[in-house]
Amino acid sequence: MLPTVSKGRASSTVRPSPVLAHYLRRIVKWQQMDIEYTFWQMLHLCTSPKVVYQHTKYHKQTKNQWARDDPAFIVILSLFVVVATSAYCAAYDSSFGHAVFTVISVLFFHFLVSGIVLATSCW
Repeated sequence: MLPTVSKGRASSTVRPSPVLAHYLRRIVKWQQMDIEYTFWQMLHLCTSPKVVYQHTKYHKQTKNQWARDDPAFIVILSLFVVVATSAYCAAYDSSFGHAVFTVISVLFFHFLVSGIVLATSCW
């Protein structure tokens, strides 16, 4: 007898697609990231964002995907945030412990969590 499709509950072995896990796994693999394109994109976002929009629009038309495949942009931007926050703490903070707390809170709360909340609410 052929298997039939059940309209009831899904089986317990079915798991959601591991998109986030796959994305997080790529963060550690530097050879898979397109660092040169990331820096090009960052530079042109500051100087001529229209060019970046045109390239992103072309990427959407060819690959049917708005997002980048690699997390290089977030990794590089996070490193820039850490460097800027460390420079701020070196100039204005008195204790090393408070400087570490400030860097961690800026990176995780102000950058990542606020970005996730804002992106989700705008979506």
